[in-house]
Amino acid sequence: MVIGKLLYDIVLGIPVTITKKTLEGIRDAVDKERLITEESVKQKIQEMQLLLQDGEMSEEEYEELEIKLIERLKAIREYHSQGGE
Repeated sequence: MVIGKLLYDIVLGIPVTITKKTLEGIRDAVDKERLITEESVKQKIQEMQLLLQDGEMSEEEYEELEIKLIERLKAIREYHSQGGE
């Protein structure tokens, strides 16, 4: 009977403990990794600047990636200006 209660708590208890806030935190972390927020794109550019300064990234690599990230940043801003979330 104890095993049955334990399984019940695991199967039904765990999903209940995942709150909306937890799910939003997971979503925000995924968004950050996918570079779909202004903040995440800006942070990635800063990281690249440090890599360039430390000699871990070439000037060519930096410029190529910076152009792509700036384009992404513009697209994010345009999306938000058109009423996107």
